[in-house]
Amino acid sequence: MLLGAAAAAGGAIALSACAASPSDTSTAPAAAGASAPAGTPVRIGKLSEVKVGDTATGNANGKTVVIFRPSDKKVLAYDATCTHAGCPVAPAGQGFTCPCHGSTFKGSDGSVITGPARSPLAPLTAAIDGEWITVTA
Repeated sequence: MLLGAAAAAGGAIALSACAASPSDTSTAPAAAGASAPAGTPVRIGKLSEVKVGDTATGNANGKTVVIFRPSDKKVLAYDATCTHAGCPVAPAGQGFTCPCHGSTFKGSDGSVITGPARSPLAPLTAAIDGEWITVTA
């Protein structure tokens, strides 16, 4: 289940993980926070709830992830761990911000906009599977 409001409306969308695999045709989600075997894409939310240009956060296999949707047919995902001091980054417009020390990152490639972080966010595999956003983490 997706929660929140679009980033363009002043908030970020929170995505909840579902253990269903991308090939599962059932629309009933598994319990939030459920995990799948490592390397398995996990449904973290519906594509329709993340508008083009928006960012979101979710959980895949117990790992907090952040999402950016640059176009109708593409989503990008990153490990939400700030590369400066390990705090979780949060969606902020078309990028991500670390609430601990103020580092900001681009949604389009995870690169650092402002420090103190010097390294980009770690990319993850994200995909669109029908109406779902999936992440392998």
